[in-house]
Amino acid sequence: MTPALVRLDTSHGDPDAIADLHTRSRQIAYRGLYGDSYLDSELAAVSRASWRARFADFQPSQDLILAAMDGATPLGLAYASFRLKPEVGALLDNLHVAPERKGGGLGTALLAGVALWLVEDHAAAPLHLEVYAPNAAALDFYERKGGVEVARYDEVAPGGRQVDVVRYRWGDPAALL
Repeated sequence: MTPALVRLDTSHGDPDAIADLHTRSRQIAYRGLYGDSYLDSELAAVSRASWRARFADFQPSQDLILAAMDGATPLGLAYASFRLKPEVGALLDNLHVAPERKGGGLGTALLAGVALWLVEDHAAAPLHLEVYAPNAAALDFYERKGGVEVARYDEVAPGGRQVDVVRYRWGDPAALL
């Protein structure tokens, strides 16, 4: 059964369930990028606080929380906002799929769902996304989806390691549909 894509907001959605999925995904994808202590001891609490704040401060005209749901269980999530980095416009800040569900098309469906939001609600505003350069699987995925690298910079990741970040852009999000 294909999970349903559902837009979540302050009245619909469980921020802790989304945070738990986000945590599991990051613990695998960011092992070696973030410090192990942070991933194993701090990330869950940080993620829950972050997602609770996102749900509490949700602005439907500016934010999208999209989840691939199997009943009440999120199997994938996407979070995009015009408020995170207004200088670039719409930024897809999170795109995560449950580790056991990777490779089944959920990431593609979520990315298309974000693109549809931009096309239908935001006059096809360009989409930006930032990803850690050492995350080769993510780089490959976004390049296969037509993302164009437009910026590269360093940041200090949780745990203290300096990491190269790549920003991708889709000038026409309709190409993702």
